[in-house]
Amino acid sequence: MNSQIKALIFDFDGMLFDSELAWGRAHILFLKEHKILPNDRVEANFFGSGLVDAVKMMKDKMGLVGETCDLVADYRRLFYEEFFKIKDVLMDGALEILEKAKEKQLDIAMTSGGHTKEKLIEILKLHKIYDYFSVIVSSDDVAHGKPAPDVYLEALKELKLNEHVCLAFEDSPNGVEAAVAAGILVYGINKDEKTRNDLIKSGAGKVFASLKDIELI
Repeated sequence: MNSQIKALIFDFDGMLFDSELAWGRAHILFLKEHKILPNDRVEANFFGSGLVDAVKMMKDKMGLVGETCDLVADYRRLFYEEFFKIKDVLMDGALEILEKAKEKQLDIAMTSGGHTKEKLIEILKLHKIYDYFSVIVSSDDVAHGKPAPDVYLEALKELKLNEHVCLAFEDSPNGVEAAVAAGILVYGINKDEKTRNDLIKSGAGKVFASLKDIELI
């Protein structure tokens, strides 16, 4: 890692928290409740995007009907019902990298497209890692979710740092594109080899299979 780095910026889902299973279950239940048929072509664009944007895509291309805010709230309700059933949700290496960053006196921020800031704080406190974070940004609070750079630009603003001294960690191409668009160096983390190749194509500086593989030198 570049010695000039002053802050690390983490994604929430699939990066610090292993929430893929809960999202998958919630998605099936959401489609069923709203009588919507799956559409692989459209749903492929959801990975790493904000939930608000995903719901809008379902309304535009899959026939979903309703007010966006109500639909997002309904989707999140289903997700949290599944998510809070799971005990061990921290990704391997998450605690270790947060502790190493703290030891090196790096600022730590989070940018998330799937949750409100209030819910992020609640979950971080529940898992006793909230105190590591100096900045938390939800895509609900900016104009556009990932792959737009808005959440990262807001994080830079709140960190009071320029993009050249920050390092982001993302598990999806949309997330990588968002960080790159903000001018931030980003490492791609994903256990799936094909996805790691996609992360490189999206602009990741380096890719790893796990947070455990990263050394903060």
